[in-house]
Amino acid sequence: MTLVEIIVVVSIITFLAVLILVAFRSQLFKGTDAKRKSDIRRIQTAIEEYEKDHDCYPLPQVVVCSPGTGLVPYLSKIPCDPDTKASYYYEHEGVACPHWYRIYANLANVNDLDIGKLGCTNGCGPGSSYNYIASSPNAPPGTGQGGDGDGDGGPPSGFYGCRSGICVPISWDPTRPGPECDPNYQSTNCYNQCPNPGNECTSWK
Repeated sequence: MTLVEIIVVVSIITFLAVLILVAFRSQLFKGTDAKRKSDIRRIQTAIEEYEKDHDCYPLPQVVVCSPGTGLVPYLSKIPCDPDTKASYYYEHEGVACPHWYRIYANLANVNDLDIGKLGCTNGCGPGSSYNYIASSPNAPPGTGQGGDGDGDGGPPSGFYGCRSGICVPISWDPTRPGPECDPNYQSTNCYNQCPNPGNECTSWK
């Protein structure tokens, strides 16, 4: 074989390998996203059962995947995001007894049709950091509006955490995305959780 023929053969093999890799990654993304959607449906089912028994939706510190037992007996283990291993972001009415909630995630397949259907093409939720949302039927408008998730387009704010037993404002971490530490609250008094040392807000990483 001449050098030219070898180069042509190598080029064809490389091109086919790239095509296979792209197709494999696409299927991998779809599989991971299917798990995300399934996880959120399971969490929603448990949250609705929780609400029936408590007349309130749970607070964020309950809906976390580590240790993940906050929704027992409705859900034996709250799942984490399959890639980031972090909790799905749970947003609620900023009162001690929430009557609505939203759950956000990021789908790896940006061409997923649900992203457009849910109004998240340009991002949704706090900081417009997510592209997938599920919520209680009575959740107020806010999908696809960006900002802090309340539909007013404002900056991400209003999150608080316990530091040295005191409820203080905490920052938004765009790399997560989400509040910089857990547990976090949407209440200026952290729902009076700070006296308990076990509720200190620590880095999610």
